[in-house]
Amino acid sequence: NTLVQISMSQDAEVGDGTTSVVLLAGEFLREAKPFIEEGVHPQVIIKAFREAVRLATEKLDDLAVKLDHNTPEQTRAMLEKAAATSLNSKLVSGH
Repeated sequence: NTLVQISMSQDAEVGDGTTSVVLLAGEFLREAKPFIEEGVHPQVIIKAFREAVRLATEKLDDLAVKLDHNTPEQTRAMLEKAAATSLNSKLVSGH
C-alpha cells in the first residue's frame, strides 16, 4: 500500500518515474531489513537515510551543470540535449 502511494505521488508530481520509485523504495526496504532484524531502532535507520540523502544531494549539486552563466543559445542547446536523452531512453525502453 505504501509503495502504491509513493508511486502515485511521483506520478502526480512529475508524471513519470513510477517504476523507478517503486524499485528504489523496494531496495531501501531490502537494505533496511537486516538492521531491523538485528533490533536497530527504526529512527536510527531513518536518521541514516536522511544523512545519505544530504550527502547525495551535495554530490548532485557538485556534479550539476550550471545554466545561469550561459548564453540563451547555450541554454537551449543544453535543454535540447536533455530532452533528446529523455526521449531516447523512453524510445529504447519501448514506452
